[in-house]
Formats: sequence, C-alpha cells, structure tokens
Amino acid sequence: MNYTFPMIRTIDDVLPHIEGRSEFIVAEREFGCVINYVVAMQHTFDMDEGDIGGAIRRECRGLIFDKEGKIMSRPFHKFFNVNEREETQTHLIDMTKPHVTMEKMDGSMIRPLIMNDELFLGTKMGITDIALDSMKILYDNQKDWLFAKVKAGETPLFEYVAPTNKIVLDYDKADLVYLGSRDNITGKYFFDEDAPFTHVPRYGKVTGNLDEYIARQRGAENREGDIIRFADGHMVKRKNDWYVRIHKTKDMIRFDRNIADIIINEELDDVIPLLDSADLITVREYEKRFDAAIENVLGRLEGLVTLARVLHGGAKKEVAINFVPNLINKDDASFIFSALNGKELRPMLIKKIKASVGNGPKYDAMIEWMEA
Repeated sequence: MNYTFPMIRTIDDVLPHIEGRSEFIVAEREFGCVINYVVAMQHTFDMDEGDIGGAIRRECRGLIFDKEGKIMSRPFHKFFNVNEREETQTHLIDMTKPHVTMEKMDGSMIRPLIMNDELFLGTKMGITDIALDSMKILYDNQKDWLFAKVKAGETPLFEYVAPTNKIVLDYDKADLVYLGSRDNITGKYFFDEDAPFTHVPRYGKVTGNLDEYIARQRGAENREGDIIRFADGHMVKRKNDWYVRIHKTKDMIRFDRNIADIIINEELDDVIPLLDSADLITVREYEKRFDAAIENVLGRLEGLVTLARVLHGGAKKEVAINFVPNLINKDDASFIFSALNGKELRPMLIKKIKASVGNGPKYDAMIEWMEA
C-alpha cells in the first residue's frame, strides 16, 4: 500500500503497462480518450516493491488524456478495503502515520473536464448522463473555481449524491460533495479548504487499536462506511455491515430469477426489511406474477393428468403412445407420468424451479414453459 504514486504526463506513460490486458479499455471520446479497468481479475492490481507497472495499473480508474495524449484528469487510484489484501491487513497498516477518517459517500464519482474551452463534469468514463445531471446544480462561482483548477493541472474530485442517483442511502437533495484533489502529473493528493462546495465529513484520526475501531464502526447503520486517508495520499476503506447487506440485496433483486430464488427458498421474510419502498414494490409485483405463473402451470398439469386418466385409464404405456405425442409442451410429460405414479405436482414443480434459478438460460426456458 505504501509506494510513490507514478508520474503520468502522457498516454505513452500508461499504454505499455496495460498492453495485452483485456481487463482494461482505452475508450475514444470527442475530448480525447479514457483509460479504465472494466473488471478486476485476481492479479490485475498486484504489484511488487518498485513495480512501476503495477502502480500505473492502479491509476487506470478513469484516466483522461486530451487529443494530443497529455494527461488532463486523474481521479482516485485503486485502493482497497481493510483486510481485503495482504497489504491492507490491519497489522500492516501503520496508524501512527498522519491520517484522517472521512465519510464514504454513496453516490457517483465526478470530476471536471474542459473541452473546447468549456467546463464539463465527467464520471470515470467521461461525459455521461449522470455527469450531465450533476452539472445542473453547479453555481457560477463553482464553475469559475473548477475551471481555474483544471487549467492549473489539478483534478478536484467529488461524489454526486441525489434522490435520482440512489445506490443505497437516501439523500434529500442533489449535491456535489468535495472529496479532495489530485495533481494530474504527480498524483499528489491535497484538500482545498476553500473549495466552494459541500465538504466531505471528516472525523479526525482513528483512536486506539484499528481492529477495535473497525469492530465499533461496522455495526453503524444508515451510512456506507469510512475512508482512512493518510498524509501521503494512500487510503483504505471500510464498509458497514448494514450497507453491505443492503447493497448485496439490491444487486440481487435486479434479476427476476434472483427474486424467484428468494421466494422459492422461503427467504422473502428476511429480505423484506432490507428493501426501500421502490424495491419492495418491485419484489411484491414480481411475487404476484410468479405466484400466478405457478398456479397457471399447476392448473394446466392437473388438467392434463385428469385427461390422461379419463382417456387412457391412467395406463402409462397408452399415455406414452397416444397422449404425450399430442402435447404442446413436451416438458409436461414427466410431470404427467410422475403424477400417474402417485406423486404430487406442486413439490415436483418447486424442485424444478429451484434447479433452474441458478442459471439464466435454464430459468428463462422454465418461465417460458410455465407461462405457455
């Protein structure tokens, strides 16, 4: 964790160190290009002492270069959770070094850019919809301050929080929270106390043992966590258990099959208290559709079993020869034969659903069969 941030003047200082690495992209934009990592593989950010390549790769979190290849924006380097990696184990973090703890904001990283002598805001990938939304709340004095800082070769860094940009936490108004600044070439971090923005809450230094501090803080609710920033610019982060649990839940319910997994495994009661009103509506609406689909397929199967008994006396050979070939949904056949053997349909259906929720294509095929 303790190394000197690399000097970056042009794109040629970076490209050799990401060549052949598919986890990084170089995206062309109208103002120049963005270098960003798209996935962190096991060894993407490994580095040995004095390893300039590893240090450069940790900088590739939205580096922006102009059309001439000169560095124009340098956001946060890649840093890690306490105890996430060998280098961030608590016994290796020297808490006697000057440091400050800061609130970990729950929004989108934003930084200023200048294109055609006009100020813009950008996310890690440049000028995006979220970045354009964040520009709507800029005041003239803030624009002037940002313009001057960018021209001076600095990158002020912000978190854009807003009711319309919700991750987990609720913010009652849109705001750009100033987190600090970096020198584009050296990567040095500093905090400009005169920045005309809301400043990130800072709480001073960690008192006492780091493990004890983490144990105390991780139980806090209604906040994401903390960042510990040392005077040399290196940082570690720590998220609260409450936040991690809810964030995982929100990620999980993005996909219908995950909601089905929760429902079918009778875990919904444990999940409901973690959801906000919008997510709760999403889950409940899917639950209604899912329950209706189950009843629909059970009704269809029960009707087919009854018909097989009426037409063929329940004789499985007769059913196989004269009934199954006429089925619209061939997957119904196994249920019909099992029911003729005395098995109940609902437990069989639940078992089939449980076997499919872990696989996207299987789940999609199952839903198509259920809703036929």
